[in-house]
Amino acid sequence: MKMFSKISIKKHIFLLGLLCIVSLKAICQIAISHPVERMIFQRNNSNQAQINIAGTYYSAIDRIDARVVAQQGGTTTAWTTIQTNPNNGYFYGTLTAIGGWYSLEVRAYKNNALIDTKTIQKVGVGEVFAIAGQSNAQGGAGVSTPATDDRVNSINYSDNLTDYNRLPIGFSKMVGDSGKIGPFHYVPWAWGKLGDLLASKLGVPILFYGAAHGGTSSENWSKSAQGLPYSGESWKRQDLGAPYRALENSVAYYGSLTGLRGILWHQGESDPETFLVPYYENVKNVINKTRENAEHNSLAWIIARVSRNPNPHDGPILGQNTLISGFNNDPNLAPVPNVFAGPNTDNIYGSENRTDGIHFDTYAGQIEFANAWNASLDNSFFTTSTPMMASPLLAISLTCNSANPSAPISLNVPAGYSKYAWSNRQNTVQESVGFNYSGCCQYTNIPPAGYENLNWRTLDSVATINVSAARIAANVRKASKKALFSPVIDLTSFALATNPSFTTSATQIRPNENLTLTGANCNGSYIWSTGASVNPLTFAPTATAAYTVQCKTLHCISSASSPQSVIVSSCFPSSLSLNGSVNTAESAYESKQSIQSNQIIQLSGKIDYNAKTKVELLPGFEAKSGAVFKAFILGCD
Repeated sequence: MKMFSKISIKKHIFLLGLLCIVSLKAICQIAISHPVERMIFQRNNSNQAQINIAGTYYSAIDRIDARVVAQQGGTTTAWTTIQTNPNNGYFYGTLTAIGGWYSLEVRAYKNNALIDTKTIQKVGVGEVFAIAGQSNAQGGAGVSTPATDDRVNSINYSDNLTDYNRLPIGFSKMVGDSGKIGPFHYVPWAWGKLGDLLASKLGVPILFYGAAHGGTSSENWSKSAQGLPYSGESWKRQDLGAPYRALENSVAYYGSLTGLRGILWHQGESDPETFLVPYYENVKNVINKTRENAEHNSLAWIIARVSRNPNPHDGPILGQNTLISGFNNDPNLAPVPNVFAGPNTDNIYGSENRTDGIHFDTYAGQIEFANAWNASLDNSFFTTSTPMMASPLLAISLTCNSANPSAPISLNVPAGYSKYAWSNRQNTVQESVGFNYSGCCQYTNIPPAGYENLNWRTLDSVATINVSAARIAANVRKASKKALFSPVIDLTSFALATNPSFTTSATQIRPNENLTLTGANCNGSYIWSTGASVNPLTFAPTATAAYTVQCKTLHCISSASSPQSVIVSSCFPSSLSLNGSVNTAESAYESKQSIQSNQIIQLSGKIDYNAKTKVELLPGFEAKSGAVFKAFILGCD
């Protein structure tokens, strides 16, 4: 049985949905890169989830606060500090929220002063499902029942090639026949209606991943999950890992980002001659592989009883029931743990539901299909299944590589993973095109504007890379094939720190006398060896010392300049020529040679001169009445 055909070639202008336009960075101090709009995090059985929050800072900050504001269901949280003193070019923290549909607000501070606020308009804590099976799960051209509830979402992109590099990160409201359920479904089919029912019943947003593949048998699924060849039509593209690859991407790639409640399995029409045992073993293999890929041994599977093609068949039904409940207490046919009973859709038939006797290709049939699934996903299921939660984001370390100006950014992620991938750009339109096939025909689509559409093939696949300024992200694959993602870090304005220099106002000063250090040639802020960060720096040293300065940009700090020593002593080795006014009590001027002065000692002034050879008071020298002035011919050591 082949999946339905549909040719739908659409032209889009692909736009990167940046929260801060490059030209506006002067007034935009932070940007949120995670979560993206309409992202839904799987809740736990206590109705909570940790929302991963990350982004870029464009100026110095020392605190990030966040909160969610309830839009439909849920509870607005208090402002919570999620990170202090962020570094490495990005901020990252988590916020706990209960099930609901929210806006997310993030604030940045410096020294308790508010620097910037950014908002993600829609983000959810709710239920996330992956759909697998064959054409009655994937759907086909013609009739689809759209979601009416804004909280029902999917990835509006489909790619039969299941190309790792083409998988976008973005979410949309599930719309009618023009919408998709990525990574594989090219129509919404009946899942929009199910989403409406679940959102209404549970009071939380719903996210679907589409991984079903029309015309596939349980053997096709089992062997492709194990990487084994199978007999089948060429359009099934087993050379690309089909049908299993899309489900792998759903649980190991996307599921890592959002978490996952479980797999909705609707398959059996292509197994009319398959008996109980092979069907049981085939699907059990697929179940085990998804749990391995997800690193979640209790990942729930909800299995529908389905075989009608157009007549019902006992073999797949017995196999499905055995997966759920076991068979005659046979230990070799024991129930698979954490497998739950889905609907018996064989009981939905008649031309008003299936015009061809097989597919739910009418609105009435899809409504019955959705109602049946909704009845199966009952309170018992949600309280006894164990969801997989979203994974933490991958940490990136940033160092500045001044020895390599063409690639001055050195980035590192932890070692020990099976595969590494880095991105420094978005895919081009050509690289973004998703394909799907339905026997005779092919159609194409590209991700909607605003989706992260990262290219993972430009840079080296290693743990540490050196790159030039760009928007950067990393992901890694474990041996299980589970992926972990870093935040996207905007380093397009990255600048190495220049090597600064400085001058001193004097090489020797008396105690309590001010010294001024003046820096030059810095493209950022000056960091003095005293710890001060103003330029010029004026202060009164208490002792002889050597001073240096460094230049600090947002991400880098230069080497220290050559040191310059300043002596703090009243005893000067050379002759002194003094001028100006003495207004307060000052430290003495002493010279190992001579002193000449035309200073004016004011009424409140007090000063002593001491020289080895002579003290010469030049025309213009004056000691006002009441001033204290002494001169000595003694010299100093």
